[in-house]
Amino acid sequence: MAGRLHDIGKIGMPERLLNKPGRLSALELHAVQSHPVQGELICRHLQAAKAVLPVIRHHHERFDGSGYPERLEGESIPLGARILGLADAYDAMISSRSYRGPLSSEQAMACLREETSAGRWDPSVFSAFEAMVKDR
Repeated sequence: MAGRLHDIGKIGMPERLLNKPGRLSALELHAVQSHPVQGELICRHLQAAKAVLPVIRHHHERFDGSGYPERLEGESIPLGARILGLADAYDAMISSRSYRGPLSSEQAMACLREETSAGRWDPSVFSAFEAMVKDR
């Protein structure tokens, strides 16, 4: 359920921001980075979504504390959010975007491996994800 709802907060974002081919301004970036909190606010009234609210809110937190909205770090980030954040990053890398073409699975995994070494992703989550990608 969290996988399906995690970006619902983008529903109120102007499409021009979500599909902008160039860099976002500081104001635009702030607006886009508000989507996890907006998603939690949208879903908080849904009884079926109660258990995944922390995942929706924190799926852009990073293991090293560099994420948003609260700059949580390490195991203070809910495990589901650490898993979804990594899977979402992989999906974004292998998908076409308005500003670039897709990466291959191998390129995306190399990038995520490097980012994990730099502290961005939970090493144990990355290890399990890497094994899963290799097995498919």
